[in-house]
Amino acid sequence: MKKVRVALISFAHGHQMGWAGVFAARPDVEIVAAWDDDEQRGRERAQRLGVEFVSDLDALLSRSDVDAVTICSENSKHAAHAVKAAEAGKHIMMQKPMATSVLEAQRIVEAVNRAGVTYMQAYNLRFDPLHLKVKELVDSGAIGRVAVVRRRHSHHFGLTVEDTSNVLGWMTQRQLSGGGALMDEGAHALLWFLWMFGRPKSVSAHIGTVMPHLEVDDHALLTMEFEDNVVGTLQTSWIEMAAGPTIEIYGDKGVIVATGTDIASTRFPVSEGPYLQVFRQETGAWEFPQVELVLARTAPPANAFIDTLVKGEPSPVPAETAKAAVEIAMAAYESAKTGRAVFL
Repeated sequence: MKKVRVALISFAHGHQMGWAGVFAARPDVEIVAAWDDDEQRGRERAQRLGVEFVSDLDALLSRSDVDAVTICSENSKHAAHAVKAAEAGKHIMMQKPMATSVLEAQRIVEAVNRAGVTYMQAYNLRFDPLHLKVKELVDSGAIGRVAVVRRRHSHHFGLTVEDTSNVLGWMTQRQLSGGGALMDEGAHALLWFLWMFGRPKSVSAHIGTVMPHLEVDDHALLTMEFEDNVVGTLQTSWIEMAAGPTIEIYGDKGVIVATGTDIASTRFPVSEGPYLQVFRQETGAWEFPQVELVLARTAPPANAFIDTLVKGEPSPVPAETAKAAVEIAMAAYESAKTGRAVFL
């Protein structure tokens, strides 16, 4: 069996260790080495994983025994690291968001296209059974013509100084993160909207900060207009400690309601399920499709990345899609600043 040989670039985001755990459990993956610009952190994590630490990124990327890299550096460093990796001919899985500006996202797209390497945005919602079932229901016309979509994706780690420091860390520093809740939690939901309904035509947003210890946004409310007059709203934040539905999709023949797909709805759930409910106008009754609720959210994208490389298939979340999510986020920040809708 030919193994995919992976190098880990930065442990700034905790998902790197989660991905490494997935790789270690697969017989078709070998973690070859790791790098981090925080050498102490990098050496400690590499030792914990039992892999070689390399102190020079260029030296790591020049190695012939590295096929792919996973990048978990601070958001502001994503473009520099991804471009270097692409130029070295390495396949890339990137922690979200892709970048902190549209210009940096475009740099990554161009580098990936020039090199002909595979790029995959780490996007867990795209691969779990509940979301796949929702996608199937919408695409099959089970609820008819979709008119209104509401999506909520949030957690509570911005509520206290302790959680902000221990969990969010550098993500609350605008220079490193590029923004707050919208760039962090909202990035998942923006990729979901792109997957489900394509690119929006316009974005209107309110983005703000409630908690006095934060210098970046802790909540965002977006309204997006899609093709076929579909209107989508996104509520995302760091200040929701408990919550119910995460998805509501209203069609002219039925409704889809789901929950349990963000931290706010799983840490302190309103109920224990069912997690997916479908109302059909023709029967006048609710149905409850049985779907697995995936709580180990770092596993799906890590497995999907390796499967894509092993099978030689196109990326399920390519660089162009990742860039589109950044464009929507930047349009939302512009809308919130100007008080006007931004057309894409």
